[in-house]
Amino acid sequence: MKVSIKPGRCSGEVCAPPSKSYAHRMLICAALADGESRIRGLARSEDMLATLDCIAALGAEYKLDGDTVTVKGGKNRTAEGAVFPCRESGSTLRFMLPIAAACGESARFTGTDRLMERGVGIYEAIFAEKGIGIKKDGGSIELSGRLTSGEYTFRGDVSSQFVTGLLFALPLLEGGSVV
Repeated sequence: MKVSIKPGRCSGEVCAPPSKSYAHRMLICAALADGESRIRGLARSEDMLATLDCIAALGAEYKLDGDTVTVKGGKNRTAEGAVFPCRESGSTLRFMLPIAAACGESARFTGTDRLMERGVGIYEAIFAEKGIGIKKDGGSIELSGRLTSGEYTFRGDVSSQFVTGLLFALPLLEGGSVV
């Protein structure tokens, strides 16, 4: 096959691929906010569907229409023992663990075996200091106890997902906190 490229003026439209990292965060912000939010340009990936399932477990309602999702948030209360189906999304798991701990006394996170093997050690250490139990049982992680305000300290080389999870959760609590 031969292709000829000749000088000329470029024109057209290009859509940048959506950022999965930003999309997770926007969906969670919408779920935590009062009222209705509309997010456009969402890619329907397994990770995005996991986050949508988890914000529903948190109490938010959503409607997916093409690449646009409308989220009705502000309820932010999970039923005791709520199940957060994270599929294989490490981002979803890391963002939602502290939010669930801020909103209820117990929660269960499910996902693939591979996801459950991935590290949440930062939260295990932080939560143990605050009296929150994390029990790993094969295909799930069980949380028991409620997150409280206060001081949260951890190494500076951890993934921003752990910091973001705390930054989502701590404003839901009574009293001030320091990270």
